[in-house]
Amino acid sequence: MPIVQAYHILIRYPYIVIQPIIIDIILLAILFGTQALTLTSESSSRVLVAVGMPSMFHLFSLPFSWFLFVAILLWSFGQGGYIRSLIASCTGTTLSMSQLMKANKRYGLPFLFLQLAMMLATSAVMALLILFFGTIGLGAGLLFFLVFRVLLIYLEFTMVTDRLSFDTALRRAFQTLKQHWPPSIAMAVSLLIFSGMASLLVNRFHSPPMLIGYLIIYDVLMSVFLLALMLTYMEARKYEG
Repeated sequence: MPIVQAYHILIRYPYIVIQPIIIDIILLAILFGTQALTLTSESSSRVLVAVGMPSMFHLFSLPFSWFLFVAILLWSFGQGGYIRSLIASCTGTTLSMSQLMKANKRYGLPFLFLQLAMMLATSAVMALLILFFGTIGLGAGLLFFLVFRVLLIYLEFTMVTDRLSFDTALRRAFQTLKQHWPPSIAMAVSLLIFSGMASLLVNRFHSPPMLIGYLIIYDVLMSVFLLALMLTYMEARKYEG
């Protein structure tokens, strides 16, 4: 099973999670150091559709602010190196620090534009579906986001593995998803269930010490899911003509 294989890969290459954890710690320090936002306990859950590397802050519905912009910048300029580390680990190699930073620099701006575009697109699509179709639109929106989430992840993978432009990478990512959609969607369902449950827990109980524990646990477990998706992605690419 990809998830079991991904777990063993992470045990062998634990450096994969170092960058996401460092970025989350930086964001947590900024949050409490500047009191940019006030996190209040509430029983709410956020289904994760956001692109980017794992981050505990994806689990909160953050209002648009300078803090969110800083977070998006850090996520964008860490995503390329993170994906390169996933690729290297799944092929049994280790990524050097210089290679990691080079990938971060190379893909920082493309991933920044992608993050901003996807934030606007997902909000607009969900609003239109609910506006025109009500409750049915909400269900259709969740189904759309389920497929859309996998496509976005495969798009990110393709941009890094093949070094393609956005439009070419999107077409290839769609082809990869079409070639291997049952295991890809199954993995996405698991990922969304996990992120939804994690969001419910984090939004309800989030004292400062607990947040530190959450960010480590979440970044580690989400990396296992993304490693499993990388393995599924690589398997699908074998069948492409």
